Amino acid sequence: IDETGGGEEPLYQYVRTLDREAEDIEAGRLFYVAATRAESRLFLLGCVKVDEDGVVKLPARRSLLGLAWGALADQLQLPTAVTAQPETETLPPAGAMRRLAADFEMPEVPAAVAWAAGEESRAEAQVEFSWAGETARHVGTVVHRWLQRMAEDALRGWTKPRIESLGPRVAGDLRRRGVPATDLETAVKLVLAALTHSLEDARGRWLLGPHAEAWTEYRVRTREGKRYVADRRIRDASGVHWVIDYKTSRHEGADREGFLDRERERYAPQLARYSAALGGARMGLYFPLLGGWREWEGD
Repeated sequence: IDETGGGEEPLYQYVRTLDREAEDIEAGRLFYVAATRAESRLFLLGCVKVDEDGVVKLPARRSLLGLAWGALADQLQLPTAVTAQPETETLPPAGAMRRLAADFEMPEVPAAVAWAAGEESRAEAQVEFSWAGETARHVGTVVHRWLQRMAEDALRGWTKPRIESLGPRVAGDLRRRGVPATDLETAVKLVLAALTHSLEDARGRWLLGPHAEAWTEYRVRTREGKRYVADRRIRDASGVHWVIDYKTSRHEGADREGFLDRERERYAPQLARYSAALGGARMGLYFPLLGGWREWEGD
């Protein structure tokens, strides 16, 4: 409680700010979860206000519409204003039918809202989940979830039989996320394969095993207010600071090393932002489905 007549206590103000940020993060998470439940199409409806010139006003910053405004503002489709018609002296009896004029034409159906991701996010997502669209995206989400669990356990108690026993739980998770039945068996196999490769691969065991300091799903906020989440942050026994992302990319053709090099080039800007937000770190990409690894220093 602030002292009567005194200014606002900085500590209380700081705590309130943290509480608001936590609420905003949780609201964003729930919004994401709700939006990704759509199986094939998603329609978003919202209420906005316009000024006297017909310009749309910004929604409340902490509202769900406010959270998505940066991505959807340009795609907003406002309903056509309808001019009120004067009431007629008499109303036709209920059920009465009227003959349409000979030149009557049905009004044109409004065009569907076409949404396109920004250039940056589209480029980052294009290759990672190219093999089967939405199903691959859900596979990647589930793989990340279980890799996080394995890392939090520092691989203690994790064995190949334990991973194989996760099949029903993985299937249920994928099904809830909207993976169709026709893709479910393949998707489950991919998730289990990614986890098994990570457990048996030397690099995977290093990533997920114990370290002097280690974090999973590490959230960082820049001075400009941007937020990033790194899959894995490590300070190893030598004192080297790492920031690492997992990529569930697949490659079934030739030139595997060339493919990994191209993936490194594609995701280098993304990792550079993470590294800069953390004050500088060595960067790495791990590909659990390929047993692939790329690492590099920042500029």
